[in-house]
This record gives sequence, C-alpha cells and structure tokens, in this order.
Amino acid sequence: EDIYVLSQAICIALLILYENQQGFPRQRPVAFAVYGVMFLISLQVTVGNLTRLVPMMFLYLYSARHIHFARIARFSFHVCSVTVAFVVFTAYLGIIDNVVVAKGVRIREYLGFRYALYLPGLLLNITALWIYLHKDKVSIPGVLVLAVINTFVFIKTDSRISYALALFLLAASMLIRFLPAILDKIQWFWASMTSAFALFGALSFIFTAIYRSSVPWMRRLNSMMESRLSLGRRSLQSHGVRLFGQRISWVGNGLDANGNSSKQPYTYVDSLYIKNLQRYGSVFTCLFLALCTWAMVRLWKHKEHLLLIICASVAAHCVLDDLSFGLHYNTFWIAMSLAVLNPSALKWNSHK
Repeated sequence: EDIYVLSQAICIALLILYENQQGFPRQRPVAFAVYGVMFLISLQVTVGNLTRLVPMMFLYLYSARHIHFARIARFSFHVCSVTVAFVVFTAYLGIIDNVVVAKGVRIREYLGFRYALYLPGLLLNITALWIYLHKDKVSIPGVLVLAVINTFVFIKTDSRISYALALFLLAASMLIRFLPAILDKIQWFWASMTSAFALFGALSFIFTAIYRSSVPWMRRLNSMMESRLSLGRRSLQSHGVRLFGQRISWVGNGLDANGNSSKQPYTYVDSLYIKNLQRYGSVFTCLFLALCTWAMVRLWKHKEHLLLIICASVAAHCVLDDLSFGLHYNTFWIAMSLAVLNPSALKWNSHK
C-alpha cells in the first residue's frame, strides 16, 4: 500500500509541475471550475485506494487536454493488452491463483484477477481501443480474432454485458467501415446518442426508486438484471442521497488484497449512476451527467461518429457495471474530456 500511495504522490507532483509550465487556464473557465468542484467533492468522500482514483482521474483528464487522443489510445491499448495477456497466462501456469466460483449452474473463473468482471471490463476497453485506432481500416480478420477472444472470456467468466457490448461495437465498426454513406444520412440517430448518459442515468434512478417486488414485471426485470434493482433500492433506503455525498463501503464478491472473499452479506450496487448518486451526492452526479452530455454533443457536432457510438456504449455499460468509471477500464473518458476542453486533439489529421 505504501508503494501505491507513493506512486500517486509522484503522479500528482508531476501533474503540478506540468500545469505550472502551462500556466493558469485562460480558456474553458466553466469546464475548469466544474472539474475542480468534482475533484473536491470526490476527494472528501474517499474511503481507500480505489476510491482515491476518482479525484485523481479528474486531474488526469484536465492535464491531458493538450495531448492527442490517438497517442493516448495507442499507449493504453498496448499497455492494457500486455498486462491482460500476462495476468491470464500466469494464472494458467499456476503462478497466480485462478479462482473458480460456482453459484448454482453458473461457474465463473477469475482468470488471475480479483473478480470475474475485471477481465471482461478490461477486454471491452481493449476492443474499443482497437476499433478506434483502426477507424475506417477495420479488417474482418481483426474483428473475428477479437470476437473469438471475447467469446472465450465470456465462456470462462459469464460476463454478459461486457460481451454483448464488445460484439455490438465490433458489428458497429464494420457498418461504419463498409456503409459510411448510409450512416451519414441518419443524423437523427447520432443526435439521439448525445443524451445517452442523461437517459440511462434517469432510467437507472427511476426504475431503482420505484422497484417493488410485489409487481410481477418489476420482479422479472430485477431477475433479468441479477437483483440489481432490489440491491439498489435497498441501498437507497439504507443510505439515502445527500448533496455532497457520503462515505459508503458496499460488500461485493471480489477478493481482498489477500485473495480472500468477504463473509459479510452482499450489498454491492453495480449501477454507476446509483453508486455515484449515493457516494458522491446529487451535485456531483448532476455535474457528471451534464459534463458527459456536453461532451457527447460536441462529439456529434465534430462528426466523431465512432467515438460517439463507443461512448454511448459506455453509458449503457454504466447501468449494470460501475467498472467503467475507472480510467484503466475506460480510456474514453479522456476522449470525452478532450471533446469539452480541446476538440482538435481528437482529429487524426492533427496528430503527428
């Protein structure tokens, strides 16, 4: 843990030195203020190393405003790919544990990670990065290889939402590659995606808040979502919602630092929208949704259709999985930040 804290301190020091060279921001003062408020709110409710990554993320997002996203995407793709391959390979060699958990007929392998959802989440990010980096040169062999890899991980981990979104993005990349003329004509479709975060956020809160187990269709929906609605509603009843958040520690199925699973009752809230609302408060959540919508509108106006559909997929993923809130699971927060702070950094023809 000391090494972890030290690495964070070094990163903050480097960011301060970098920003000192850039000088006080004269452009986008509203965005600067929003980032600052979200940083301060998230900082005051941190409960450990993992939650401390959230305020750190806003520092990274703001400091990345002068870096072309293609460079970041390429670096992230290679680092994530090598890391994932190394962990899975060492797990199969028996160097690190490959935990297998059976719940009824559902058998899930962790493949060297501390939870079954971690690898699919990382692989979804890798898939999206590969699609972005290849843009209009997406190849059928490459798509097939990624489809096979995602299918293998799905069979092992039974992570449905990450797998479904990965296949959706691969199919969408082929449509954009081979039918660009048709897609340019459906601007209403791209425009509708700009509201993805606000729409999914509102639906998550509404369905969670009104959930009643006595209503048959709600009970079926809750079952399809693996009890996420009932767990979310229970959390809302237990902790409520505050303006500036509160310190909450939910209990999940993941392993701790020593590789042990928790013996406490399961209380984890998977929906990022509900989780942010409770942990960081209504002010933070409203700013988060407004910032995301602002970014999506700018992506649409700059005709970044591929980024738009990837980010809309992230919005859908956040309904059922909170992992996308971490930069290591979703590099595209940087793309959305650049859409707000410096859209020219998203243009491939400006990248040398």
